[in-house]
Amino acid sequence: MVNDGEISTTTPAALRFRWDVFLSFRGEDTRHNITQDLYSLLTGKGIRAFRDDDGLNRGDEISPRLLEAIEDSAASIVILSQNYASSHWCLEELARICKLRRLILPVFYGVDPSHVRKQKGPFEEAFRSHENRFGMDKVMEWRKAMETVGGIAGWVFTDNSDEKHLIRVVLREVLKELNNTPKKVASYAVGLDSRVTDLINLLDVKSNGIKVVVLHGMGGIGKTTLAKAVYNKILPHFRFRSFISDVRELSKQEDGLVSLQEKLIGDLSPGAVLSLNDVDANASTITRIVHDNNVLLVLDDVDQGDQLHALGARTFKGQNDGKSRIIVTTRNTGVLRGHHVNQFYEVRELHVDQALQLFSHHALRREEPTEDFRELSKRIVSLTGNLPLALEVFGSFLLDKRKVTEWEDALKKLGDIRPRELQDVLKISFDGLDRENKCIFLDIACLFVNMEMKREDMIDIFKGCDFKAEIAIRVLEEKSLIKFTGNDSLWMHDQLRDMGRQIVKDKDSGDLGMRSRLWARNDIMTVLENYKGTRSIEGIVMDKRKFVKKPGTGKEVVIYTKSFESMVNLRLLQINHVKLEGNFKLLPRELKWLQWQGCALKTLPSDFCPQKLAVLDLSESKIERVWSSYPNKLDENLMVMILRGCPKLASLPDLSGHEKLQKIVLENCVSLINIHKSVGSLKSLRHLDVTGCSNLVEFPSDVLGMKNLQTLVLSGCYKLKELPEGIGSMISLKELYADKTGIEKLPDSIYRLEKLEKLILDGCKRIKQLPRCVGKLISLKELRLNHSALEKLPDSIGSLENLEQLSSISCESFTAIPDTVGDLKLLKELLIKGGAITELPNSIGSLSYLKMLFVGGSQLSKLPDSIQGLASLVNLEIDGTPITGLPSQIGALRSLEKLRMWNCTSLESLPESIGSLLALTYLNIFKASITELPESFGMLENLITLRLNQCRRLRKLPPSIGNLKSLHHLYMEETAVAKLPESFGMLSCLMVLKMAKKHSTQEQPESFTLLPTSFSNLSLLEDLDARAWRITGEIPDDFEKLSALEFLNLSQNDFSKLPSSLRGLSLLKKLRLSQCENLESLPPLPSSLEELNLANCISLESISDLSNLKSLEELNLTNCEKLVDIPGLESLKSLRKLYMGNCITCSSAAKKRLSKVGFLSHSLSLS
Repeated sequence: MVNDGEISTTTPAALRFRWDVFLSFRGEDTRHNITQDLYSLLTGKGIRAFRDDDGLNRGDEISPRLLEAIEDSAASIVILSQNYASSHWCLEELARICKLRRLILPVFYGVDPSHVRKQKGPFEEAFRSHENRFGMDKVMEWRKAMETVGGIAGWVFTDNSDEKHLIRVVLREVLKELNNTPKKVASYAVGLDSRVTDLINLLDVKSNGIKVVVLHGMGGIGKTTLAKAVYNKILPHFRFRSFISDVRELSKQEDGLVSLQEKLIGDLSPGAVLSLNDVDANASTITRIVHDNNVLLVLDDVDQGDQLHALGARTFKGQNDGKSRIIVTTRNTGVLRGHHVNQFYEVRELHVDQALQLFSHHALRREEPTEDFRELSKRIVSLTGNLPLALEVFGSFLLDKRKVTEWEDALKKLGDIRPRELQDVLKISFDGLDRENKCIFLDIACLFVNMEMKREDMIDIFKGCDFKAEIAIRVLEEKSLIKFTGNDSLWMHDQLRDMGRQIVKDKDSGDLGMRSRLWARNDIMTVLENYKGTRSIEGIVMDKRKFVKKPGTGKEVVIYTKSFESMVNLRLLQINHVKLEGNFKLLPRELKWLQWQGCALKTLPSDFCPQKLAVLDLSESKIERVWSSYPNKLDENLMVMILRGCPKLASLPDLSGHEKLQKIVLENCVSLINIHKSVGSLKSLRHLDVTGCSNLVEFPSDVLGMKNLQTLVLSGCYKLKELPEGIGSMISLKELYADKTGIEKLPDSIYRLEKLEKLILDGCKRIKQLPRCVGKLISLKELRLNHSALEKLPDSIGSLENLEQLSSISCESFTAIPDTVGDLKLLKELLIKGGAITELPNSIGSLSYLKMLFVGGSQLSKLPDSIQGLASLVNLEIDGTPITGLPSQIGALRSLEKLRMWNCTSLESLPESIGSLLALTYLNIFKASITELPESFGMLENLITLRLNQCRRLRKLPPSIGNLKSLHHLYMEETAVAKLPESFGMLSCLMVLKMAKKHSTQEQPESFTLLPTSFSNLSLLEDLDARAWRITGEIPDDFEKLSALEFLNLSQNDFSKLPSSLRGLSLLKKLRLSQCENLESLPPLPSSLEELNLANCISLESISDLSNLKSLEELNLTNCEKLVDIPGLESLKSLRKLYMGNCITCSSAAKKRLSKVGFLSHSLSLS
């Protein structure tokens, strides 16, 4: 995880959060309605959403697993319901979420946002009771979190609201906001690191002043890749950020500039108002946002001055009171004339050796060419101009060519093109495709490139066109003409897209009706409204949701079937949220793919008969019946039917005649009660998904015909009580999702599913046991039983010779793990939590391939000595067990990288052998009873993160801790450690040190000097929290040597003054000294300070002149009753919040100073 204010030295991929969204909710209020539906939609869209299913069984303390999930989430959705505040762990979640200052999306579910802000209404009594139990300090923290979230513009749900609509709106917002998370960069990048370093130095994110840096260079040279890599590195520094991709292309669309402004304003200031018909007004809004906030903005591929003007860049200035950073990429620096630019950075071609390495990787899958191809490679590299895109595409073109003569032929083609003309280089690869692959490439470039289509969807569509889809997609991917991102979404480089579209344009002789593919709205409407369509048109894509609505233009888009009459070769048609009228017989017979999401019809008309239609997508429509009569003329060729999110669809039609139907998706069709019996006879069906069909009560009993079904998804069908007895007839089934259903047992015939690889039974509250025959599922790789009523596993489980993952988390009735689990030779993950398990079988040591072992919530008192046999174990987690120690054999786990032990309150010691875990990078021991760490601890040379929070008996750290040269993060809050060893200053890589104690609740020494003399050697330390350490006397004068320090919390300590060297901390942003009751004076402070908290410093009499604190935004002087004056207060131009409650002595002097500067009255929140 990347902390605020930290520039990570890890790779961009490592910067990604584990979770996209954390869901915070009160289970009893929302678990089975809005939360479940929202979770299903999020995960259905490929969003990694964390939802706590253990919430009803929590104890007093919030689970460390939850804390880690919050910290490892890019955003949080907080569902505030009537009883939300009655749960103290919900409030603790909320406080943690607010502390991270990441994206928060609140849903006010049956509550008034003002009640949330003020803790009134249903929340008032809950907070009153919390004060008695948890004390004022903790409750004030919760109140502040509620106030913060209540002040964020979110969604209000009342009894009259459409819950499904609300969920879809939230989903769209999440999808939009997640674009601001780290960007995917090239999987194999050469020469990138040095460029990233250069650019980060130019941006200098820690200095004051708005900075605009322009990356310029020819197309395909790597400007976007560099911008993404830098964005990934520095984004933790910025509260608001936006990456606007492909400005050039998007601005060409109708209302394109307003659309770009809408995205930008939405990213940077969700509450700001967009003017739908005033580009200038929006530009001014953007400028103000950039000047008033700490913003990271990337404008990628700008080619016109009006784009910069629309996006506010014309008036970006370099004032010293801002810290925003703007990165612009362009091929033409001329468009920047008249705009403020701090620095131009030319992205040049790769060096010859770098270019040769990149080419060799793509052409030969090695870092340098073999001797036979060395000279040819050098000549090819020279002709590509050392351009990364050309090297990748042309190298991939040669990948399957292993004869020197083939390379010589390719070299001749390359030699015939214009020097440095990238499009010509790329076209060589296109020309090398066969006719079918060329067609698919052009379809993608013109029609599908901006849809975030999944690989599976693309294959379905092109199969429907009678293409060899899997082969074609693989060929295009191998030739680097297309790529698929981490969530398997289609991506194509803009140069390749432009090349494809230009090829199409070059063939139409300027006549839109003769263009084979139409993708621009204006062109499409010109052709349709003027009936200009011809037999040349093969594809049209139009989605009304992507139009920007100007005042008076919100009416529906209507097109007529007659417009398509002459398009006899139209294969691909998207008309989302468009009204189609006329005689449906006029739709072309050649139509293979129709996506008509948002269709307003209740049923398809009887004259709808495109007989070659293979893929029909009517998602999110008002369809009640798919068609009104049978037989239907679509039965000959229909392969895929997608009816996702059709809330009024009550039943499926008779599908008996659909002999080619391979996929049916009925996800979240909440009115669907049963599935037509004809589905059970569909011999060609391979995929059936009824996720979230919460009213489905019946599945066809006769499924003898479903012999080719490979995936069956029944997730969230709560009312479905049983699987068909004949499920064993589905002999091709590979994946069965029956999670969160009402089924009580698995049918006896399940043993016949010899190809089944995945069996998911999470949340099946009625399943108590698995049949013995489950051991005959010889292909099973994943078995998940989380949150089920399972009592035990059958001994036959050991026969699952291909099982790789076994998970039974939160199975409260679970009693034992059979010895036969040791026979699972290929098992990689074993996750067991809950129940009355007292021991792990010794046979577990035979799991030589096991990488992840998680045991929690059980009566486990020890790990077996045989654990030393887990030679591949990378991650070991133990949570909430009475374990007293670790076996000495744990030192044999030479592959172990992460060791977590949470809530093991009986754990008293760690073995000396722990020092042998040389691969260990992460160690978390939470709320254990250990009193010390073994001296061998210093041998953990690769340890990066050490967490020892709430180990309240831990009294000292070993001197050897100074040997942890890789340690970046040390958390030891609420321990009994009273002194740091002198070797502590040797932690040369330490960046974060959190060691706060609980104020006034722990036994503390009367006097304590916190810092060893070596402490100031921690030159990389950025974050220091030493609250309540009872530090007396003075802080050492060489404190300024902590030159990287950005956050310093010394609250609740006993010193009387601070060193003058504090001013030398030139990067310090936040200084917290609250409740330092002996502090009498405050020395000069660094000008970088943004927050200063001196609340309850009751002895404070004087502070130095604050006039140099130009960046100070918040000043808290509450209860500083002896303070006489606040010198320099009138000069704090950035001040937004000033707290002076009970500052009796200095209040008049402060008011006098404030009266001198009228502008403060407009922006200052005075309390």
